[in-house]
Amino acid sequence: MSEKRNQDCTKKIMEQCTGCMTCQESCRVLTEINEDPASIASRGITVDEAFSCALCGKCEAVCPLGLSPYHMFEQRRIEAVRNKEMDVNEYRYLFPDRDVTVMSIFRDYYGIDYNDLNLSLPSDTAFFPGCTMMTYSPGLTRKVYEILKEKYKNPILFSECCGLPMYQIGLPERGDKIKEGIIAKANSLEVKRLVVACPNCYYQFKKEKIFKDFEIITVYEALKEYFIPAIGSGIYTIHDSCPDRFEGIYASQVREALDKAGCKRVEMKHHGKESICCGSSGQLGHFRPEWSKEHELQALEEAEEAGADTIIAYCHACVLNFANISSKIKILHALNVLLGFIEDYGEVKQKAGDMFTGPDALDLWGKLFEDPE
Repeated sequence: MSEKRNQDCTKKIMEQCTGCMTCQESCRVLTEINEDPASIASRGITVDEAFSCALCGKCEAVCPLGLSPYHMFEQRRIEAVRNKEMDVNEYRYLFPDRDVTVMSIFRDYYGIDYNDLNLSLPSDTAFFPGCTMMTYSPGLTRKVYEILKEKYKNPILFSECCGLPMYQIGLPERGDKIKEGIIAKANSLEVKRLVVACPNCYYQFKKEKIFKDFEIITVYEALKEYFIPAIGSGIYTIHDSCPDRFEGIYASQVREALDKAGCKRVEMKHHGKESICCGSSGQLGHFRPEWSKEHELQALEEAEEAGADTIIAYCHACVLNFANISSKIKILHALNVLLGFIEDYGEVKQKAGDMFTGPDALDLWGKLFEDPE
């Protein structure tokens, strides 16, 4: 994520924003501030405002001029961390370049590992499930891997994070270092093709020049001939993820696959480019948890209003966020339906909660915050 790009966006907003306030629609931070982006850019963004933005990009998607207010907030996060206005170490449990994170503890606690799969032997194909999928849906991760083995020779499972949390928190240099590590590993293992399940990972790789020598494809491209007819006779709606809102690659591939499988689809009021963030983008659940909850509720309400009985998402973070709330609307990942591998995400969320409230809670919390940066 380029700081120069962010700075150029701020300058463009100051010069071109007409103050139409279209960007306020469904944006909680801009609604709360209640100033047009040009005014915000001119007077400067506070640290609290910066970390209240979901960085979801919806403001740009609805702006008649295509301006990008969220890049101003993104740049202010970087400056806040760099100037020590923000004690970022309070959130070090999110840093994917640390040995201990919330996800690594979950995997250790519940005995999740992939040591029986190919983690280190050369192959032309690597599978990136993404941190969230490989942590909270190990069965689905293995299901996808086993199918990929039928198509590609001995694919490598990459367990690395794409680095996105570092950029969202305001540590771009550390995000860059994570990507460089992925490139080095891929080159050493003779990888030519990256099959990516997570839309966040996909766009992190796709937009970076350092990945230009790799073929980067979605898991939906790779598995399309293996998808099965739909399970059940319900009506589904798709929640589109923030990183996909501009190119819509996952949105179109998932809709095509589900329609072909015979699923009955309706659309929510906000979908595609104008999709509402699930509440996890920009680490919003950690910085403004009350707003994260409001995002979840809004999506569930829109799904019900559309006449759906199931929300299908193609980002695991979205799936888990919606599973936070008890609702008559079912929550599934697109791959659950397309591969006939149904999971109970409410149960997954319960397991995550039990880990930090049960008898081992104090020890686990201690591990999360040991070894300060």
